[in-house]
Amino acid sequence: MNKEKFPELELKDSSAKTSESFLESDEFYKNFKTLNSAQKSAVQAEGKVLVSAGAGTGKTRVLTLRYTYLVQKCDVPLPRIMAVTFTNRAAQEMKGRLEHLMSIQTKSLWVGTFHSLALRLLKSSPELMVRKPGFSVLDTKDQGRIMAKLLKAMKAKRQYTCQNVLQQISQWKCQTWLPEHVLSPCDEVILTLYHQYQQELEVSNSVDFDDLLLLSYHMLKNNTTVLSKWQKYFRHILVDEYQDINGLQYAWLKLLAAQTEGLFCVGDEDQSIYGWRGANIENILRFQEDFPGARIIPLEENYRSSPSILSGASQLIGNNRMRHGKTLRTQRKDGEKIEIQGLWDSKEEAAYVVQKIVQSYQKGRPYSSMAILMRTSAQSREFEERFLVENIPYQVVGSINFYERQEIRDMLGYLRWIHNSSDGLAFERVINTPKRGVGPSALGKIYSKAKEKDCSLEEAGRYLCEEEKISSALSILLYQVQQWRLHKGTLEELAARVFQESGYESYLLNQGNEGISRQENIKEFLKALENFQNLEDFLDHVSLLLELRARSSQDSVSILTLHAAKGLEFEETFLVGWEEQLFPHVRCLSERDLEEERRLAYVALTRAKERVHITFAWNRRTMQGQMPASPSRFIQELPACEVNLRLSLEKHTSSLKQKDEKNKKNSFASKESVNVSASKESVNASKNSIHPGVSLFHHIFGWGVVESYHDHVVRLTFKNYGTKSVMDNFLSFTEPH
Repeated sequence: MNKEKFPELELKDSSAKTSESFLESDEFYKNFKTLNSAQKSAVQAEGKVLVSAGAGTGKTRVLTLRYTYLVQKCDVPLPRIMAVTFTNRAAQEMKGRLEHLMSIQTKSLWVGTFHSLALRLLKSSPELMVRKPGFSVLDTKDQGRIMAKLLKAMKAKRQYTCQNVLQQISQWKCQTWLPEHVLSPCDEVILTLYHQYQQELEVSNSVDFDDLLLLSYHMLKNNTTVLSKWQKYFRHILVDEYQDINGLQYAWLKLLAAQTEGLFCVGDEDQSIYGWRGANIENILRFQEDFPGARIIPLEENYRSSPSILSGASQLIGNNRMRHGKTLRTQRKDGEKIEIQGLWDSKEEAAYVVQKIVQSYQKGRPYSSMAILMRTSAQSREFEERFLVENIPYQVVGSINFYERQEIRDMLGYLRWIHNSSDGLAFERVINTPKRGVGPSALGKIYSKAKEKDCSLEEAGRYLCEEEKISSALSILLYQVQQWRLHKGTLEELAARVFQESGYESYLLNQGNEGISRQENIKEFLKALENFQNLEDFLDHVSLLLELRARSSQDSVSILTLHAAKGLEFEETFLVGWEEQLFPHVRCLSERDLEEERRLAYVALTRAKERVHITFAWNRRTMQGQMPASPSRFIQELPACEVNLRLSLEKHTSSLKQKDEKNKKNSFASKESVNVSASKESVNASKNSIHPGVSLFHHIFGWGVVESYHDHVVRLTFKNYGTKSVMDNFLSFTEPH
């Protein structure tokens, strides 16, 4: 192939030798020709370079073509290039692209995550970190077992749990701190445990996940000969998602890159959304200070989204101060405006979104092209239940379904045991959750006594408490269960009481950020109880939901958090819950955190190719009851010319035909009522006809006869399934065809 056709590939350094394999690489040239001018400039750049790549601007393509360019044009040997990614998935994707571009095997290349590459460095000189060849890398369960042993030996107070101690140690490690580097003031108990923990790892010839980078960093920092060897070995270093690196990754990378010919980092400060797990946006903002003479090449041409979406996203993120500054653009001319819909409450919000999804599906758009993006995972419950009512397939991406989350299963375990004293599975699940000293030995005695007496596990536990006094904690719990069964208040009040009195609330309070998220899920769980008069009806309802959810479908709507959505794209997205104190979140209202929340909004907007729907509720259920809410400030920051605003202020609306509110961009405070017509009067009339003796159809259980009907919960007897409690929305008067 004649290189004269590609003058932009000529290097400034005339002494560089052209590789024949490069000239023969049709695949590279074919891809290179399709790049825009900024992308081509990035691929060929020399020295230290930061490619500031906006959302949807083709950064992964640029990164892999840069790697190919170094090998085939600049004659850099494959082993002398290090390419660093954040996830194994990204590393595998990059290797796959390189294999396609160059027809090579990538297994032995230095292409991988920070931790996998640091592990390779450690294995080259394990003795420098006081380890022997063949050392083990511990998983989280192994770490927990070691820490549990140390806590027991220390007789630490209950406030020190394996999880919160290991979390603090991880934070110190991500700041490059070994135990002797931890600064005062600090928690002296945890610092002592950190010393003991590292000693245990050394004795057992092990490292944990954080140690891969930490010990690798200190090995390089403290051994100039080893550092010099690797600095000279890697001629070029490529880094993906540079905006997400934490302090330890930054320090490790800066050491290795000090003498390299080229450092090529790709990132976008506007998509830095992981500050809560240690990412520091200042690393990308000070790139030119850290590497004098470095160039910043912005990629601004977006190949994903419509002009209205990009205009909205660009104006929104322009309110942030911590950024280099770029404006996304596209050559597309088509596209719809951003739809903003205000609803009365979260129930109305779920109904609106699901109906919109049905309408899109009826127009021929597959479910898999649509996604619901939310700030917190707890918001998913309303949508999951609505999908099940409408029999629409869905998947919860990057998480698990609401009623299958550990904390929800635990609370269900307590309620099942309260309802049914013979429920052995529920008893087993919660008897030591949270830990209350009822270990394997005590459980073994309970099983033996239950077999001897031919009774339930609960009865066996009571026998043992009376006869052998096996556990005061078990006696207290059994007494609590008796009291909970006598509860006279609402079901929601009962569950809240169990949550607090069982110690589960305190257990979550000691789990840091993860515990806070799980508490929000519990709050949402309590909210789900408000429609049920008794425990049996609610447990039947949950069992039905789990049974329905077990059916899977490839063509399904995605439900995911905003953080989990990064890197994904969909034809149509529904950005729900855009209200103050939910998004931006109430815990993120400081200036620095607020900018990260705005970056999260930017990421959310730029996931969509064609259509974006933003919804907010005027009222949102909290632990204090139904509370008024106000639209997110991020809605106010969108350009009025790029949005269609519609408001719905009636409670329990059934129709989604709202009268458009023209040019109301800045009139949220007035909350003017919008007339909404009721389109389900016939359905409501039918529900008025539900009474004992009537037959109703359920699409799994078939025909059933109504026993009772109260507050949307129908109790029916089915021929093959016995008696079940079902929400009325799951039932019909005729069998669907």
